[in-house]
Amino acid sequence: MELINSMTNEMQQLNGGKSGHEQLLRGLSGQSCAYCDGTLTREQFQSDEAVVCDECGTPAARIW
Repeated sequence: MELINSMTNEMQQLNGGKSGHEQLLRGLSGQSCAYCDGTLTREQFQSDEAVVCDECGTPAARIW
């Protein structure tokens, strides 16, 4: 969870452009899920760009 908070703070310091969103998603991809033993992967979540756990399906970040 600390990683998510850290990435969120970093994202807020950026100008909020698309490159910031990409950096956030890229930084979370490959990390461990906070809710299970799965790994976060880039994919669509309800038609939005997201990083989602490959085991439980929980989104760690979603850009809409």
